[in-house]
Amino acid sequence: MSASIMTPPKIPGYTFVQTLGSGSTASVYLYQQHTPNRVVAVKVSHEALDPRAAARFTQEANTMAQLSSHPYIMQIYGAGVTSNGLGYIVLEYAPNGTYKEITQRTSLTCDQMLDLGIKLSGALFTAHRAGIIHHDIKTSNVLVNAQGLPVLADFGISTNIYDRTFTGFSLPWAPPEVLGGHPGTEAADIYSLAATLYATLTGRSPFEHGYRPRTPGQLKDLILTKPVPPINRPDVPADVERVLRKAMSKDPDDRYYSALQFAREMQRVQQEHYGHMTAVVAEGQPPYPTQRRMATNADAPAGTTERRRWLRPAAITTGVMAAAAAIALTFVFVVAPRLDSGSASDRTSIGDATTDEGSATTTTPDETDTSAVPSPTNLYGDYNDDGTVTFTWENPDPHEGDTYAWQPAETSGQTPTASIAKDTKVTLKAVQGAGQTCIEVSIVRADRQMSAQPATACAVEH
Repeated sequence: MSASIMTPPKIPGYTFVQTLGSGSTASVYLYQQHTPNRVVAVKVSHEALDPRAAARFTQEANTMAQLSSHPYIMQIYGAGVTSNGLGYIVLEYAPNGTYKEITQRTSLTCDQMLDLGIKLSGALFTAHRAGIIHHDIKTSNVLVNAQGLPVLADFGISTNIYDRTFTGFSLPWAPPEVLGGHPGTEAADIYSLAATLYATLTGRSPFEHGYRPRTPGQLKDLILTKPVPPINRPDVPADVERVLRKAMSKDPDDRYYSALQFAREMQRVQQEHYGHMTAVVAEGQPPYPTQRRMATNADAPAGTTERRRWLRPAAITTGVMAAAAAIALTFVFVVAPRLDSGSASDRTSIGDATTDEGSATTTTPDETDTSAVPSPTNLYGDYNDDGTVTFTWENPDPHEGDTYAWQPAETSGQTPTASIAKDTKVTLKAVQGAGQTCIEVSIVRADRQMSAQPATACAVEH
């Protein structure tokens, strides 16, 4: 380690306070900034920067500057080079430690974990929308700022999504494809975030918790070959654990197709089990999902069941869309403001510190979605002789890289799971005994923007 890190550098406009920590390439110090008057964290390189190192340091500063307006991403205040050539970045000071320290003292409740996961998924989706992959999400890179909010930090090895060069990683949190030598994509970040959330429930990364490897080599082999071990906590519902397991699938294509979809699934299970929902913070996306639940035949007024069974699919499509719109309006104006139905003093805004229960929700959600991605058109389904249903649709405004997120429309007793199709056609198993099978489809752009409202349609069994 260079002697240059033994003495904190003199930076004009800042007064050194204390050393906060040191890593392999940089140290972090606490400084008092003169104007404005505040304490800040300053990350300083160990060595004078050669052109290559200077470019890397500048990349981190520029990366964080793009993202630091997000409430759950660490803010950057400035950057520069000292008189002796050391690069430095001035950052928000997070005085309340990291989630590594927190979870080593006590595990989070399941509700607290979901609250944290939804917030960080919104931050990660924002990074991915900006074309940035983090590559090193782990408990020690999730800090707690002065307001008590979690912030994702250390984008030092982040890359642009179009840069497929291999970068560094932290073994316990890395997905199999990265350990196999492939550059990480957005799916790798989703895996690492899920592994981080798993650790907040167990105190250790998933494969360290479940298998207790003795060497890094054993740990790598476990991640590559063994299933994600069970959490083994009776207070963690099975469907919550399934959400984490899907995000940590061995095959990247089997994970959630975006950090936003991961967040939506966590919102769903949070609402189902804890009666409230943490807001997603992501530009151009509503904080809460549009809730859609179709009536089953058992819900129909007497004498209407057979008539519904024999409606033409186009008519059912119109009815389902109208019902979805009505339910969405009910959700916006009636349900969402009461998601956390305790006393007024129990409700907090997005900017407030996390409550003891680990949930900070907004009381006035804004359902406005500024996305310009249209919904699919001419969605139509028909039954096949082999007990499957084939749906087709059209893309009214095709773009290069478009894919299609689809899932069975939510019905009583069913938990819909989204999948990705590359073509405007999908075949799935028919819903047995229902008389109809319904799906919803959204267009997903290459930059992860998606339809503001999915198209929904039903095929009727003849």
